[in-house]
Amino acid sequence: FKIAAHSSTGIFMALLLDRITAVGHNLQMIRSLRHRDFRWFWISTTAQAMARGMQFLILGWLVLVLTDSASQLGLMVFLYGIPNLAFVLFGGILADRIDRRMLLITSQAAVTLILIILAALTTIGLISMWHIYIAIFLLGILQALNMPSRMAIVSDLVGRDDLMNAVVLNSAVMNTGRILGPAAAGGIIEVMGIGPALFVNAACYLVGTGCLLLVHYGFGGRGSGTSSILADLRAGLRYFWSTPVTFTVIGLGFAFGFFGMPYIQVLPAYAKEVMEVGAGGAGLLITGAGVGSLAGTVVLASLGNFRHKNWLLIGSIFMFCISLFAFAWSSWFWLSWAILFFVGMGSIVPMGTTILQLTVPTELQGRVLSLWYLSAGLMFIGGLPMTLVADAAGWTVAIAGGAVICLVVGVWLGLWRPTLRRLKL
Repeated sequence: FKIAAHSSTGIFMALLLDRITAVGHNLQMIRSLRHRDFRWFWISTTAQAMARGMQFLILGWLVLVLTDSASQLGLMVFLYGIPNLAFVLFGGILADRIDRRMLLITSQAAVTLILIILAALTTIGLISMWHIYIAIFLLGILQALNMPSRMAIVSDLVGRDDLMNAVVLNSAVMNTGRILGPAAAGGIIEVMGIGPALFVNAACYLVGTGCLLLVHYGFGGRGSGTSSILADLRAGLRYFWSTPVTFTVIGLGFAFGFFGMPYIQVLPAYAKEVMEVGAGGAGLLITGAGVGSLAGTVVLASLGNFRHKNWLLIGSIFMFCISLFAFAWSSWFWLSWAILFFVGMGSIVPMGTTILQLTVPTELQGRVLSLWYLSAGLMFIGGLPMTLVADAAGWTVAIAGGAVICLVVGVWLGLWRPTLRRLKL
């Protein structure tokens, strides 16, 4: 019944969007929604983002309930990140070889099944840490196979003129998921418990999978040809290494992914130890960053096909680093929430993704965007050293140190090297 209700809501949203885009065809902020397949993909992304936003808070809180250890939380995040690093390049090769839509459907259905199993084990009281470790490792593999296709398919669903708008709208719903997902998960945990929260989490993934079935787009493996997987991998790495723009943008992603973004993964432990709040409070903190990211994407969407995309990326670098450094020194809950708003607003993901999709040849996008997502995977690897530094020297040193490193790399790649400054898009 719940799944049917979610599906009905998704259909209603699609019909409503049909009317909105028909009446307001020229509205800058939603112009990419005039593409039918992108609309259904966008609704699927909304459900997937909500589910993903819930997932990390629920599993993180479950680990803390079972172990009461920030280091165990960091280990869980680490185990999610390892397969992201190991399999994401393979996911990029698959995205250039096979039907991206079917790859998304298959991987998302598998995620749903894993979460249902975890929910059942938690509800009947048989859950243990080894269940979580195995599940989180499998979820990491599936995410690595999923994300290159999810990013690369956007350019196939809309035209070049609508690409920036489509990427930004996708980022907007991902950030909405970061807002609503943790808040909803925290509330469900407080009222009903972790088991029911996991069942709701699985239902959201199932709705997203259903919406993907309504996308008519098909992909025939444009970049596969007769080359081997190893040759495809070499071609993608060669392009990354030899193309200054790609090297600069993905290099920024690597630094921010490992040293800066892990803050979001360890916020449940930070909220419990520094703010002394429960799951609801942790969800609200994560929501602060999500609200900021959403505000940033709304601003970007309103700009249309803006000509100085390089300076938007450079501005995001400085906003993120300065705000994260300030957050490290705050111990007052609502001040921390407000600072996280600006941390989220400074996300480099929307503009980095847009620049890559506008500059990378279509037949290489799966592989190159898998490297871009690899930088996001470093966020999960970086969670473990961040918690270890926090255990040894405190949360202020752990988070502020990461912000300083990101700022140094940002100045080097964004300003000192001329590639990004001189980019014309």
